[in-house]
Amino acid sequence: MGFLDKFKKQASAKQEENKLSWEESIQALNEDRITLQEFININADHPLFYSTPAGENKDGKMVLWLVNIPKLNMNFYPAFLSADFCRKSLSEAGRRNFMIIEGTLESALSSLDSSPALKQAGLIIQEERGRLTIPPGMRVVH
Repeated sequence: MGFLDKFKKQASAKQEENKLSWEESIQALNEDRITLQEFININADHPLFYSTPAGENKDGKMVLWLVNIPKLNMNFYPAFLSADFCRKSLSEAGRRNFMIIEGTLESALSSLDSSPALKQAGLIIQEERGRLTIPPGMRVVH
């Protein structure tokens, strides 16, 4: 086994460890064993995939890409647990010419501080099995 193979195996094991930690913390959150703030702090370094908040729609117009949830009367900046699901979701939503950014939960939340329109948005983390919404103003607390 070469060095690159060892590195890939370690990276794969680390991804599996992160995934397990994420799933365990989701379960703890759903069972009210931890608060949303504790969940955010525990998973601050968890990898997330997202794109720039502004981009072209299928008609070539620049728009702010937020998910509106009428039931909550809030807008959310979308982030995803996998690059593939991010690409698929943004394409299906009609977004053109986008790049996928690999960051963390902390960097995705921090990106909401980049403009006044985003400061009022929450973060929605989407995966194929469901979603998790984080209300506006919540950040990692060190």
